[in-house]
Amino acid sequence: MEWPPTARTEPMRMQARWTLALADRVLSRDTKRRLRLVQTAVGIMVTLSGVGGMQYAAWAGFAPWPTVLLWTAADLAGYVSFFVAIRSGWSERFADPSLTVAQMVFAVAICASAYVIAGPMRGAIFPVVMVTLMFGMFALAPRQMLAICAFAVLVFGALMAWMSHAQPAAFAPAVEWGHFLMLATMMPTVSLLAGRLSQLRQRLQRQKRELAEAVERIQFLATRDDLTGLINRRQMNELIEKELHRHTRNGSLFCVAMIDLDHFKRINDSHGHGAGDDVLRAFAQEGARLVRATDSFGRWGGEEFMLLMPDSALPAAREGVERIRRAAEEMAVRAGDAVLKLTLSAGVVEIVRGESIAHLTERADAALYRAKSYGRNTVVVG
Repeated sequence: MEWPPTARTEPMRMQARWTLALADRVLSRDTKRRLRLVQTAVGIMVTLSGVGGMQYAAWAGFAPWPTVLLWTAADLAGYVSFFVAIRSGWSERFADPSLTVAQMVFAVAICASAYVIAGPMRGAIFPVVMVTLMFGMFALAPRQMLAICAFAVLVFGALMAWMSHAQPAAFAPAVEWGHFLMLATMMPTVSLLAGRLSQLRQRLQRQKRELAEAVERIQFLATRDDLTGLINRRQMNELIEKELHRHTRNGSLFCVAMIDLDHFKRINDSHGHGAGDDVLRAFAQEGARLVRATDSFGRWGGEEFMLLMPDSALPAAREGVERIRRAAEEMAVRAGDAVLKLTLSAGVVEIVRGESIAHLTERADAALYRAKSYGRNTVVVG
């Protein structure tokens, strides 16, 4: 009889969860730290290939086993130490939490020591050195890369000179001179490539930054009013809709207020549209200063503004709008030689269960017009 699908797949799911848990424990859940650990783990894999080569050299009789085992222990201990330092967060006290420079200096030193003990197989060390330097090309600045390349040339050159003098039979001076010339020729090329990669990284970072700024600007333009900097009508509708959904789910109350500057047309006709813009900006700034942190204050259109007050009932909401009305009454906006005084009218309504956004704003608008009919400079509850 065939197992149910859940019974068949449960062991696989458990294994996947166990694997993910193990990966989180070894590589950390912190995204940046995890990336550093993965890079270090790749370096360890390259090191293991070098360890395998050295084991072969000892097995083939090219290198003494005790020396190779000691070299292997030092190599693995070094990289495990780097891994632990990054995983524990200890490395984050430094400017380079990945310890890239330290790892590369260690890798060059360990490769140089392998060159000395690998015997006839020492030429195989150079590809490992180049792969090691390739890791730094993607992370280090050109000056750092140049310093590491110079360090590699000096270390290998000194060891080649010393070994060709101490053991000329095993390290023929002509061969070592050829090895040194090859290494000294490759290193400047690596530095040039590192510089080119650094330029590409900087260009990509600049483009990424410019793209982020452009997206932020587009988002601002899509949700904000150009003149006042307040949220625009479209964004206000979206915020009211979210509050309406919250009200439907848990019955939380909210209020909206439609606010209109009294006799605003007179300001435009008497002092010009520039003065009208100054008045709108000044009132928007004052209104945004007076509302609660949880409220949303936006420009509805023209001289009309909308205030959304979450978790508010009518008495408290009306008092909040009254505070704005009194502040507007005390404002004085300078337009040229004239000082303009303001008043506002407002209609405040509370959400009713089952009500749509259109009906809610219609009730607020009707309350606003009642405030106008009562002589302006007043707040009316719908």
